[in-house]
Amino acid sequence: MPRHTRVLLIGVLSCLLAACSSPLSNNEVLALGRAKARWAARPFQAYTYDFVISCGECPDIVRQWARVAVSNGQVVGVVRVANDSALSPQDWTSFTTVDGLFARIERYQHDDWVRDVIVEFDPQLGYPTLISTFAKPGIQDADAAQLTRNLVPTP
Repeated sequence: MPRHTRVLLIGVLSCLLAACSSPLSNNEVLALGRAKARWAARPFQAYTYDFVISCGECPDIVRQWARVAVSNGQVVGVVRVANDSALSPQDWTSFTTVDGLFARIERYQHDDWVRDVIVEFDPQLGYPTLISTFAKPGIQDADAAQLTRNLVPTP
């Protein structure tokens, strides 16, 4: 086999192996791109959404449903859904925008501790409604599920 053919074959096999071991499959990457396009096409910039993380090692602040307010690409307020109490601005850093959720998904694609990522998207607006991460064997208490719901535009 000629040298250039071997080099090409090794390159293709390397790409296939990388895709097989990646937390997101090619179809999931395509679904992510379509969801991001739907989100980018939304007719509003300010919104609220409810957010919670199910995770044994996560801070309490994110393990209770919170309503996150976003304006101009920034978190501008967070309240507890259960009692409508506002969190202090220093606690807002535990929360993110929908664009931040998309960035998390993309980071998980390259994090070496992540074995698998399962994502579900809102069919109309495209924002992630579920982000489940599963750790590689031997990594304890790293699995988590991030859920979003009730996204609504705000004035």
